[in-house]
Amino acid sequence: MSMTFEVGEDLAAVVDAVRGFARDRLRPALREAEAAGELPEPLLRECFELGLTTLALPEAHGGADLLDARAAALVTEELAWGDLGAAVALPGPRSAGFAALELGTPAQQARLLAPFADAERGWSRRGALAWVEGPFGLDPTAIEATAAREGDAWVVRGTKRYVQAGPAADLTLVLARDPASRAPDPWDRLVLLAVEGRPEGLRAEARNETLGLATATWSTVVFDGVRVPGALRLGTGASGELRRAVRRTVARKRVLDAARLTGCLRAATEYACKYATEREAFGVRLHEHQALAFMMADMATAVDAVRNLTWHAAWLVDRADPDPEPLVDAARRAWRHAAELAVQVTTDAVQVLGGHGYLWDHPVEKWMRDARTLPLVDGLDLDDDDLLAT
Repeated sequence: MSMTFEVGEDLAAVVDAVRGFARDRLRPALREAEAAGELPEPLLRECFELGLTTLALPEAHGGADLLDARAAALVTEELAWGDLGAAVALPGPRSAGFAALELGTPAQQARLLAPFADAERGWSRRGALAWVEGPFGLDPTAIEATAAREGDAWVVRGTKRYVQAGPAADLTLVLARDPASRAPDPWDRLVLLAVEGRPEGLRAEARNETLGLATATWSTVVFDGVRVPGALRLGTGASGELRRAVRRTVARKRVLDAARLTGCLRAATEYACKYATEREAFGVRLHEHQALAFMMADMATAVDAVRNLTWHAAWLVDRADPDPEPLVDAARRAWRHAAELAVQVTTDAVQVLGGHGYLWDHPVEKWMRDARTLPLVDGLDLDDDDLLAT
């Protein structure tokens, strides 16, 4: 399977349609959505009807089979170009879908993922990962939440942090320690359980306040004796299975996160460049000042650099190599560069606008806040050597 960055006619048409939706619907609503702290229902329904909430699903479960990982990255970039907050806050299975596809049996996948394509309620359903306990990073030796086997069910007790859509998730995948396990590898002492709906004992505490991404929510979630049917344990428990699946899930999430940041820094670059060609300072257009011209050239270069790294990682997802190392390494590089350059580029965009860059009249200050927030909010630290290194 050779790597190619060519975009065929079918995919180009899809990307063009999503670009138009982002331009005409997401971008104009970004301030209203931020003020409300959520996306309006009509916009969510439109996203569902366009298939944007089920990008992570294969066709068998109601997803868009046309969209492989690279195509999904392209579509995600366009959504984030419209509004990074909206791209992050969209409903759907999200990373919970990745984990279910990695470890679930066909029957489990059908049970857990099909509801997200339901014509009546699919537009509002959300999946969540309850993996991190804090203060930061996913360390299997630090997981204190327990899942004890009682008859034909697992009983989960513990607290998880950085759970996106925690108060409203319809599917929550929780990572907990089996107190009865004596496996030498700490990953093999963990179990991954699928919690459907809002069962007794599951509650979300106060929403975590963030600098940006106001339309998305992250919360601390408490599992106080939540009973999960034994049939909803994902994976066979084979040695190394869960560790590999978690690493691939995090890597796939990071590919889309990098695509989101690519869209954000592209939006900031285009907006700043347009502003610089229209405004004057000291009798000349802003873009004619050498320092600003060099700055904007660096911004445009950063967009292409991050996109290429993201596409390479997405191509590795599609290759489906049984060895996750190449994907994990590529996703880590793409994510790190995207996180660093998005902050730099959005800050530069604010500087191009000068004092106007900090006003709500222009979206660049929002993009700067959003770009600084995304790398910090989920707690999945890519510097965790146990998670991402051999």
